[in-house]
Amino acid sequence: MFVCYSPYHRTDSGPPSGVTEADVEADMKIVAAHFTQIRTYGVDGGNQWNADKALKNGIRKMSVGVWVTPNDASATNKQIDLALSQLDAAAKKYGGFEHLDLVIGNEVDRTDVAVYAPADIRNGMAYAKQAVQKYPTLDSVYVTTCFSGTVLGPGPNAAKWQPVVDFCDERTLLTVYPWYGGADPGNIDKQMQWSWDNGLKQVQARKKQIVIAEIGWPSAGGRATSVENERINFETTKKWVNYGNPMGMQFDTYWFEMFDERWKTKEGAQGPHWGLYTGGPNPQPKFAFEG
Repeated sequence: MFVCYSPYHRTDSGPPSGVTEADVEADMKIVAAHFTQIRTYGVDGGNQWNADKALKNGIRKMSVGVWVTPNDASATNKQIDLALSQLDAAAKKYGGFEHLDLVIGNEVDRTDVAVYAPADIRNGMAYAKQAVQKYPTLDSVYVTTCFSGTVLGPGPNAAKWQPVVDFCDERTLLTVYPWYGGADPGNIDKQMQWSWDNGLKQVQARKKQIVIAEIGWPSAGGRATSVENERINFETTKKWVNYGNPMGMQFDTYWFEMFDERWKTKEGAQGPHWGLYTGGPNPQPKFAFEG
């Protein structure tokens, strides 16, 4: 199991909220004590230090997110260039990465936050595949994107997004949340089977390695939420993704998330409570765990 990371957890304000280089350095020390691989979501507004501080602290595998601007390829391409330049600079300082996913957009098939055309994502991916060739230090980059888990499930979206799935470099990121499906913290089998039948297996059929980009359990704010239930579900999820599923498969998986983000109130009462650690200036673990 790996982990998702955002630097916006030390105040009650959302991004960019005055994140400092020292904040990211301190966070990466905490992350590195538990995990060998992280997923990030941007390259500016506080995220510009992610690659440097992760590699400095021994995290040599990253899934680096790049935000896409709908209908503005120039803005998207600038973010891609920024991501690659940051990764290159870190690699030159600390000896290189073992693995990198360059993730163009996040949950791009959803329409509740932003609306992306498949061309927005595919064009960004095509630009990234060309741009990465300029950086010989970055020799293990997979250009991909992140979808919701149902992107190729039954319905009209499948035909729309299938060409973008096919354009991913071997790996495709998919978000899956059993909590929203009404799971018990100690048993996610039914909900994960539904996700497999209604999206995941269809992506695998396109000859892509499935990466579970987000999965988690909030510790407060809704049904079956408590610190103990989050702990139980973390262990349950870790077993499921490590061959403890009916398919007998292992999935690269990112737990959402490392730190509580107290500003995330718009998505519901559970929004601020997904972290393994509390938020704020002195984050503390909610329970003992290992990735």
